[in-house]
Amino acid sequence: MKAVLLATAAALALLAAPAFAQKSSDTIKLTVQEGFPILDPYHAPSNEANQWSRDVYGRLVVYDENKRQMIGELVKSWKRVDDQTIEFDLREDIVFTSGNKFTADDVIYTLDYVADPALNIRFKARYTWYDKPEKLGPYKVRLHSKEPRADDLELLAYRFHIFDKAAHEKLEDKATYGRTSASSTAAYKLVSIDRTGNIVLARNDDAIKKFPHLRAPIKNVVGVPIPDRQTQIAQLITGGVHVLSKASPDTLAEFAKNPAFAQTPFPTRMLVYITMDAAGRSDNKLLMNEKLRQAVFKAIDREKIIKAYIPGADIALRPDGLGFHDNIGFSTSTKVIGYDPEGAKKLMAEAGYPNGFDLELGAYVPYKEIAEAISGELRKVGIRASVNSMPLSVYTKARGDGKLTTLVAEYPAFAQPNMINIMDVFFGGDRDYANDPIIKKAYNEGSKIIDDAKRAALYKTAIDQVNEKAYIYPISEMPNIFIHSKDVEIKLGLTSITETRPGDYFWK
Repeated sequence: MKAVLLATAAALALLAAPAFAQKSSDTIKLTVQEGFPILDPYHAPSNEANQWSRDVYGRLVVYDENKRQMIGELVKSWKRVDDQTIEFDLREDIVFTSGNKFTADDVIYTLDYVADPALNIRFKARYTWYDKPEKLGPYKVRLHSKEPRADDLELLAYRFHIFDKAAHEKLEDKATYGRTSASSTAAYKLVSIDRTGNIVLARNDDAIKKFPHLRAPIKNVVGVPIPDRQTQIAQLITGGVHVLSKASPDTLAEFAKNPAFAQTPFPTRMLVYITMDAAGRSDNKLLMNEKLRQAVFKAIDREKIIKAYIPGADIALRPDGLGFHDNIGFSTSTKVIGYDPEGAKKLMAEAGYPNGFDLELGAYVPYKEIAEAISGELRKVGIRASVNSMPLSVYTKARGDGKLTTLVAEYPAFAQPNMINIMDVFFGGDRDYANDPIIKKAYNEGSKIIDDAKRAALYKTAIDQVNEKAYIYPISEMPNIFIHSKDVEIKLGLTSITETRPGDYFWK
């Protein structure tokens, strides 16, 4: 990597011409870490792809993370009829990029399509909580949930994108909509996307005029899939792309020396954490012992780990519990167990392990270095820790099968910012490694409590329990630091503080 970085100065002459040419044509090229062959939030969901989808496909409502309030997009207004029913009055002035007029038929069609039991898609449970939606008029829809669902609006804001019925229903293979017929209503329209994930968007001028919370300052946005980090760096240096995201501390340090580039940090609410097998699901049953779990927590110098391994450590939030204070429904009266190596040794002795014990740290591959740093901290107090790094597919299966004694990984806490979602991710089904009755009660009852204050009070008992019983160690927020051409400016989103979407890039 350093060899590639050292070539920066020599490449500056090559950089200026292509960058200027692309600026003059109002076209920015962005690095895509994981290429997606279709732009479809249902058939090809991922955190990165969704940042593009939300600037292409329209949504009924949008959660403004800056103001912490829900706003309408394709709806003029809505009202909660009862705990299980919401009525929406739709806008009458919206036209899809195909030229088809947006009506209630498109909403009903999309909701029915994703809920259809015959449709096999990932995260299907996100689309099975409501009964068949009702059309009350050409621009009026009623949605009825099967049981009280406190996060129904958040689900609509983050998980549902409305398709053009006329364009979608005529396709023999509906999964190709996000490649060949992506008729949409948001800030950008899909021009093309190939099977390798090269994607081209163009500004949707009609949408920009009608939606004050949408913007498209650059006319054309191109996504270039480059999974290899060294290739990303080389392309940035030579002008093949204008922006590189999720840069490592070493890369940031090297580019900081080069005046041709700038760096911009952004929050993400990406939660880096360690889960502990308190339920005894894995072969190693030692972490069923509360004192040993607490000893692990006390052995970790969280601040040292953050400063050494978290890019943007200065702006990274240090969580007080499982989630962040701006997650809807987050509340805690406790904090994460602090660094106390002597206390860790004392707890191990009290638990009958004065000479330490063996512990394998499972780690999602991007967090291997953090896991290795944690293992070093643990070895200082006598815990003989090793690291087993795994790609996403492997650790997801191992977690579901109950084979992980620990896991160092990440979760986007604002993928849907309600604590209902976080509770489901960590304690739903085969993801639960606590098996704690207090947490189970909060998990089972919380999503049905419509009142935010009452739900937060219930979740407080669960978050406090996580801290006190040392089930999950929330290490840090992982900010995203962009390295980009000095001709580019990146701004905080108009409605999102955690995602950087195509409409957040500007020319200087």
